[in-house]
Amino acid sequence: MLKTLLLSTAALALVATAANAGSNVTLSHDNRFVSTMPSKGSEVVPPGKHKVRYLSTTLASNPEGTYFCCYGSTISGPSSFLGHAYGAAEQFVPAKSKSITTLSAAVGYSSGTKAVTLTLYADNGSNSPGAALASATGTAAVQFGLCCGVTSVTIPSTSLTAGTPYWIGITTTGTNFNAAPFQVSDEVDNETYISSTSNGGTTWGAGVQETEYNPAIGVK
Repeated sequence: MLKTLLLSTAALALVATAANAGSNVTLSHDNRFVSTMPSKGSEVVPPGKHKVRYLSTTLASNPEGTYFCCYGSTISGPSSFLGHAYGAAEQFVPAKSKSITTLSAAVGYSSGTKAVTLTLYADNGSNSPGAALASATGTAAVQFGLCCGVTSVTIPSTSLTAGTPYWIGITTTGTNFNAAPFQVSDEVDNETYISSTSNGGTTWGAGVQETEYNPAIGVK
């Protein structure tokens, strides 16, 4: 359903100016989703690209894993040309209890300093992000639309409990304009909750359960 929505809204979307968005990025009518034209090597994850041993992840671990390079969630800073600090968050449930020190997410940059902030949240009990547990800022490695840029940040050792839902929030600061591309691998048969913010994570919307087309995340 979300894919159909994105494809239909993309046709009616407003195209941001090159000075603001860059990379021929197209914005949905509400600015929360972005799209761009595919390019060579932009969709298929190379074999072995993400064979990192994550405690929990939706990053592809096989040659058939596909990024929706060309569609994603808007990640923007409060002083960006959009005028809002849009961000996305995805829920995950670790299979075993363990302390983690790394948060990862697939993020592509469009304009600005390429800064990306990843935040670990507890669940609020209603399948939405709750209290922030740890956060750090990294850099988007590739341009939105190109394959496989994964931003990883180091956080203080934080204990996670098996079977308990947590969230990774993806936001940015300043004038930055990034995107969290969708990925269907490992999510086709697994429903996950996603949430969004328009104020940089100060508050988050109600979680919505989706089967696919969610950000690609990982923790270890």
